[in-house]
Order: sequence, then C-alpha cells, then structure tokens
Amino acid sequence: MTMWVFRSRDPRYPGGMMAFRHLRIAFAVSVPVLGGRRDIKKKTSPFSEQQALCDLRPGTPQCTDIRKFKGPTLTTFQSVCGSLTSAKKDATGYKEGATCPITEMLGGCQTTNGDGSLQTNWFYKSDKYKTEDDAKKECDSNTSWVGPQ
Repeated sequence: MTMWVFRSRDPRYPGGMMAFRHLRIAFAVSVPVLGGRRDIKKKTSPFSEQQALCDLRPGTPQCTDIRKFKGPTLTTFQSVCGSLTSAKKDATGYKEGATCPITEMLGGCQTTNGDGSLQTNWFYKSDKYKTEDDAKKECDSNTSWVGPQ
C-alpha cells in the first residue's frame, strides 16, 4: 500500500502530519471548541457554506467531495487534490462550488469533520468496483457508507 505523508509547517502544530492512503483523500478541519460548546462556532461562523470536489476519474473510479464547509478556504483540500491528480494523467481534478456527479455512483465512505462539514470518497461502477459491496470494502472504521447523493 502506498502512503502519502504531508508534514505540517505550521508552528502551532510542530511535528504534525497527515497521511493519505493511495488514492484516498483525507481532509481534517480543526475547529476550536469555545467553552465546550461546538454549536457556538457553527452558529457564529462569518463564512458562508462551501463545497468542492476532487475527481480522479476517468482513470480512477473515485471522486471525493467536501460539503457544508464553513471556513475561510479549501486550500488544503485543493493542494492534496493537486498532488493526487498530478500523478495521474487522466484525472479531472479540483472544482470549487460543486459536488461529485451521481451518474454511475455506487455510494461512498463519509466522515463528519469537527466543523460539521462532510467529506465523502465516492466510488463509481467500473472494473474495480462492479457492485456496491466491492466499494464498501474501501470504508474504514472512521467512515460510514452512504448511498449516492
């Protein structure tokens, strides 16, 4: 299994790292907890809700999207997508303001981030994923299987 490792250069997180399994995108958003109430941040966020996708098709039958993101920027997601798509010559890539298309989508592995945003790795009908059960095997213990949406 190939492992992608990115080390944080942010002085607030010395030695922090993010690891990505081959062709899987992980996106974590750190949200400070204000007085133990997570709902305060959601209600008072000055940012409007954003969404974006990273499409690895047609070469790889996977597309990952972020929905309900309320932060200043999706730069981390965009950068990781750029790294993955640069290794592939036949990937569609990053697009802001869009979610993954549902045509031939089998479903996906979804994670709810600390800020309430949803990251979903969607899998598409292909030689690699012939059935929904084939795609479900990609989910790990930190994700939930969801149908096309």
